[in-house]
Amino acid sequence: MGKKIGFIGLGNMGLPMALNLCRKGFEVVVCSSKRESQQKIIEAGGGSAVSLQAMAETCDVIITIVPADQEILSLYGPDGILLNARPGLTCIDMTSAKGTTKISIAQYIEQTEKHLQFIDAPVSGGTAGAKAGTLTIMVGGTEEQYRENMDIFRAMGKTILYTGPVGSASNIKMLNQMLNAANTAIAAEVLCISKKLGIDDRVLSQVISQSSGSSFVFEKNVPRYMMTDDHTPGFRLRLMKKDVGLFLDTSKEIGGFTPVSGLVYELYQAVSNHGGQDKNYTYIYQWLKENQKN
Repeated sequence: MGKKIGFIGLGNMGLPMALNLCRKGFEVVVCSSKRESQQKIIEAGGGSAVSLQAMAETCDVIITIVPADQEILSLYGPDGILLNARPGLTCIDMTSAKGTTKISIAQYIEQTEKHLQFIDAPVSGGTAGAKAGTLTIMVGGTEEQYRENMDIFRAMGKTILYTGPVGSASNIKMLNQMLNAANTAIAAEVLCISKKLGIDDRVLSQVISQSSGSSFVFEKNVPRYMMTDDHTPGFRLRLMKKDVGLFLDTSKEIGGFTPVSGLVYELYQAVSNHGGQDKNYTYIYQWLKENQKN
């Protein structure tokens, strides 16, 4: 493919995304404390670097997908991976973080005078989408950056959407996650009450799918996770709680009034405090079910 890619963040999402880049013929280089994950990249044809900074010195592109804002600020800070970065390096951050965080990184990179590029590109689709290479990727940057890196995005995702300048993609991802979290919470409550009323799950699904209460969450996640009591982590509840927190922080910064979202956060916080943080975020239903009165 001609582009040498340094990939940072071999977690549940990052590892399959990096493997898909390898399968598409990109030269992928990693440096991770997760030795098992790093070995999988090497077995797929990738390579290893002695340090994260060495990756930035030798690669054409760096992709980062780490837990949250603090980690990306550390990576891209004054003593981070860009210290001796190769001039012209393109940095693509795919972390779910605040738009203002991505903007601050882009502004810092401009000040380095190394002619580096920074692209804001969070993803949606969970671990299943990461493994299948069918993620939705939101791209914030210039339209030229969007076009020039389409081959990389296509190797990891199916739907690639240009959202505007840096920060816009992360803001849209944040808004989507808030809707997802709130829809999941109310769907879980509805299913609990439905069961107490003795309504058949199949009948409920059939009626809701043809009615005004229908949603992606009710059509896809309720039957798959809640009705089966299978909360094997695809997207962990603690990460959903984090994303709702990003929405609340951003709302506060701009003077928003979001009382419903605050209640949703408290609900995810309660489930997290009672052992659900590493379950799939649909585990909120299990917690609500266990707290129903007989």
